[in-house]
Amino acid sequence: MKVTAKTLFYSLAAACLMLMIPLKASAQQMDESRRDKIFNELRSYKHDVIAKELSLSKEQQKEFFAVYDEMDDKLMQISAETRDLERKVSDDKNASDTEIEAAAAAVYSQKEREAKIEMEYYDRFKEILSPRQLLRLKGAEKTFTQQLVKHHRRLRNK
Repeated sequence: MKVTAKTLFYSLAAACLMLMIPLKASAQQMDESRRDKIFNELRSYKHDVIAKELSLSKEQQKEFFAVYDEMDDKLMQISAETRDLERKVSDDKNASDTEIEAAAAAVYSQKEREAKIEMEYYDRFKEILSPRQLLRLKGAEKTFTQQLVKHHRRLRNK
């Protein structure tokens, strides 16, 4: 199998998703321009999958992805902050019980914080998407993840 930049990119993206590590965080060792390029390629691929799954018009794509990316950035920020706090407290042998408890509460409340942001954006998405498209959005996101995982498995098995 010929290894192309695209194949390598999808393999890296799938590996990051499977490890539940956001791409920007896993690419810290890369120079910033390379990391940004990979992140933007992954985001572009995600846009393609969602646009196809939801049958978005060009006008909807332009409007929707501006809002969607804003939400996605906020979700990634929550994930990064939670991960950083957890790592900081876990690595600190002298962390107090209060600090450890605060870090644990942050980890356990992460999904709640993410859900709050998603609900805020739900109202904005309603202005852009039809009810059917809105209903299918979560499924489209799952399709994106499944395609990356499937692609990664194919590469790993060859």
